[in-house]
Amino acid sequence: MKKLILPVLAVMAMGTASAQFNLGISAGYGLGSPGHVMGTSTTISGTSYSEKNVYGTLGMGVQANITPGYMFGDHFGIELGLNGFFGSKITIDQASLPSGDYKHMQSSNQFRITPAFYVKSGGEKVSVYARTGLLMPLMGSVKSEINDNTTPGAQTVMQLRTTGKVTLGYTGAVGLNVHFGKKFAFFAEVGANSLRVKSKETKLKMYTVNGTDMLPNIPTYSKETKYTDELTNSSNNLGTNPSGTDPNSAKEDLRQIANFSSFFLQVGIKITFGED
Repeated sequence: MKKLILPVLAVMAMGTASAQFNLGISAGYGLGSPGHVMGTSTTISGTSYSEKNVYGTLGMGVQANITPGYMFGDHFGIELGLNGFFGSKITIDQASLPSGDYKHMQSSNQFRITPAFYVKSGGEKVSVYARTGLLMPLMGSVKSEINDNTTPGAQTVMQLRTTGKVTLGYTGAVGLNVHFGKKFAFFAEVGANSLRVKSKETKLKMYTVNGTDMLPNIPTYSKETKYTDELTNSSNNLGTNPSGTDPNSAKEDLRQIANFSSFFLQVGIKITFGED
């Protein structure tokens, strides 16, 4: 037994001796995955008609990270990324009609954590690395803006905000470290996020017609939506319960899924502590 324990203790001691804390600061841009249908673009002019899909995701935008990490040796470690995501505004539905134009745009902000495993090669000047882990939004929402000029004499502007359920996604990246001594490194990486968030509720935040605020005149049923995985004849929904719907309560509707998946490019610096 002693012959087994002593080598194990020696390896643990060596690992502890070379263990080190580090802190990464980085920023990058996410390119929305192109394979998801967001909505449609329609054009009608005279006898001409055109309708086509709009592709993309809500994952397009700037992401900034503060990433504390811990290396158990020269090659393996863990990270806990603190990620702020500032989504770009994208058009998901639009129409150009003889009576006017319609446009529906969305954007999202999120605060996420990204616990991950980290592995890197050796090399005093240059090293390559890979990391993989979870992507978990803790705060955030999707903002929708609708501008509807298709009704003559009535320009309608709406803003809605949708929050989501707690969701687990996945993230991974490969990158290159350029070391400046033992304490500082510059890094650049490419990676991908896979994240789909189920909707929790939507609230109408603004509703104007020709600049006049109409929000106070709208019943709760038309201002608030709570999402569920099933509708029944007792749900607060005109489609399934036309005689029992309460206009003073939020509408119940089937849950939707927002796609935040993306490919991203990122650069940053890493500071290592406890290294002589």
